[in-house]
Amino acid sequence: MKITAVRTHVAPMAGSWLNQSLIANPLSGFAEYRERRSSWFGKMTAAVVEIETDAGHTGLGFAGGAKGAVIRTIVDEHFAGLLLGRNPQEIERLWETLYRASVMYGRRGLAIEAISAIDIALWDIAGKAVGLPVHALLGGATKDRLPAYVTGNMTGRHLEEGFRDVKIALPYSPAGGEDGLRANEALVRATREQIGPDGRIMLDCYMSLTVPYALELLRRIRDYRIYWLEEPLMPDDLDGYRRLRGQAGTMITGGEHEYTRYGFREIIEKQAVDILQPDIYRAGGISELRKIAAMASAAGLPVIPHGVGAPTYHFVWSNPGSPMVEFVDIFAQGGELLLEGEPIPRGGYVELGPEPGFGYRLNERALRGEVAVAPIW
Repeated sequence: MKITAVRTHVAPMAGSWLNQSLIANPLSGFAEYRERRSSWFGKMTAAVVEIETDAGHTGLGFAGGAKGAVIRTIVDEHFAGLLLGRNPQEIERLWETLYRASVMYGRRGLAIEAISAIDIALWDIAGKAVGLPVHALLGGATKDRLPAYVTGNMTGRHLEEGFRDVKIALPYSPAGGEDGLRANEALVRATREQIGPDGRIMLDCYMSLTVPYALELLRRIRDYRIYWLEEPLMPDDLDGYRRLRGQAGTMITGGEHEYTRYGFREIIEKQAVDILQPDIYRAGGISELRKIAAMASAAGLPVIPHGVGAPTYHFVWSNPGSPMVEFVDIFAQGGELLLEGEPIPRGGYVELGPEPGFGYRLNERALRGEVAVAPIW
């Protein structure tokens, strides 16, 4: 079997609560960028890499980062030439080829996000070639059910949908001062009142805090029993993560904006977090998450990937060190995924079907611009 074509499909992403509402972010310290992420992120585009073979199997892989137009340039100008004519079942060899060929401009960021999409597409082909879902190729189910928590500041809606564990986005950073701190506390208090004593609350900080601010916030919300504080600091501040983890009194998580086994090795060695959260569309795809999970298992750390979608869910289904999955409510303002057939949680659980590969297909209406594409970061 040989690869005969490599294409990258790009579509604009719609606005949503993720980029149009007040959420603490790395630029919250600058007043002109404080109110919404779209003020500084620029144009958001989704990208799916499609790989065809001479055996009639086609694989699809989503790229992270919401800069799909740039991903297409990397794939078209560099990676496609290294893939055409090669055996798509040599997944590890192709991953290493792309990584080493792009190391002078890659190692992190968009180059790895492009490799992630290609790797996922190759795993999709591998499943279709043998008529099995990808999780079966990864070792099969390791749990009877696949529980999901939901991300989004719409707790009433999510309780009605059957979720019991929620992750809420922190509205204010240290730039919000005392008023912002009180508003953050009020949001956590209201969420606890809504979900009751048994549900879990996770708090997403999106790289916006400092160690002193995080500690003060945790002191004020201690009675509401936060399950974890997610990505409180910039991703390169691993010493800050370690200091915070030693004093927090709750779990500290991170890794959404880290890349490859090499970045996660440093997180593990520095004992920076309690739970690793690689994003399969950013960190290197299925192949790289398997290596990250192996290191995490040896260190006694759970892996709960960031993000939604079939590749994430197939990986978690097959990994004994991953107790649950995330579902980001990207549909609150409408929009559809660029890949149809993605599993959507029901009653707080995800179910995976028996379809070969990942079981999804291109959303042709989205490619034609007839429907908005729901944002995935």
